[in-house]
Amino acid sequence: EGLVGAVVAIEPQTGEILVMASSPTFDPDELIGRERGNNYMKEINNPRMPLWNRAVKSRYPPGSTFKLVTGLIGMQEGVLRPHYTYSCHNGYHLGGEHIACHEHKSPLALNYAIATSCNAYFCYVFRDMITNSKYGSVKEGVRVWNDYVYSFGFGRQLGTDFYGEGKGYVPTPEYYDKGYNGKWNWGTVISCAIGQGEMSCTPLQMANLAAIIANRGYYYIPHIIKAIEGRDSIDRRFYERHHTMVSPRHFETIIDGMWLSVNDDGTSRLAKLEGWDVCGKTGTAEHNRRDASGKRYPDHSTFLSFAPRNNPRIAISVYVEHGGFGSEIAVPIASLIEELYLTDTI
Repeated sequence: EGLVGAVVAIEPQTGEILVMASSPTFDPDELIGRERGNNYMKEINNPRMPLWNRAVKSRYPPGSTFKLVTGLIGMQEGVLRPHYTYSCHNGYHLGGEHIACHEHKSPLALNYAIATSCNAYFCYVFRDMITNSKYGSVKEGVRVWNDYVYSFGFGRQLGTDFYGEGKGYVPTPEYYDKGYNGKWNWGTVISCAIGQGEMSCTPLQMANLAAIIANRGYYYIPHIIKAIEGRDSIDRRFYERHHTMVSPRHFETIIDGMWLSVNDDGTSRLAKLEGWDVCGKTGTAEHNRRDASGKRYPDHSTFLSFAPRNNPRIAISVYVEHGGFGSEIAVPIASLIEELYLTDTI
């Protein structure tokens, strides 16, 4: 209440959308009757955009939740093994640039890099992937990375039955060629490792990522309609599995890290529900928006989760604009929804 953002929850085993909320919203009763025209113009001119469905249309940087994809691609491409460790000295250092990170133990293996949301770890993985000599060039490495990311449902419409679905954005070699006159390297794109830079997605795509991980590598197209009276089934496309380019065997380490994030000393501790083995990943997504005085707004707060770990029943994404740390704002919202859905009470 009072926040700006969106929540989407999906049943992983079917793709059925359990929750779709966009905030702020509007009272549909105000859009009927004699005052509907005046009320409509009032909502259109509202700077908080209550008529805009942020859940399916808004483009947000995924932030640290995207590290899960980076880890999966790294393992599939053979540049990462679960036991590989990398050191983090308050972030990732590249020449004069610095991608900062918070305090945590170092060095870390993959599962604890997820649990503590280490930025440096996934920058190393992403660099090793796109600079792999088998591609011949960084440009071709990014092109292969594009194909993997598309297979997770990013950078395109998922094909849901909900109107106005957005695509988000996944930067391509052509994008960088145009922006940098063909003069760019792996350092130019390194922020994509942690879901920053030119990367963007919708909360629906992020919830679908949670469902993909819950299912160990596949998803059903998310959909609102469960059944239609008088029909045996809905559109057949909603019953088809869509597999990522990553083998199911690589997902268990990622899930272990998400479990540790919630149930050990990780960034998602507030999502813990006794007996439910909740798995989650926080994100604090940076942006460049400033107010009239030039002061920068707080970062976006995001979290994706599924529960329980085995035979999962709910996968969820929460995105709060300018909410700050994901662990403080987005996690409690998701946890309350999971608790209500799984236990029928709060």
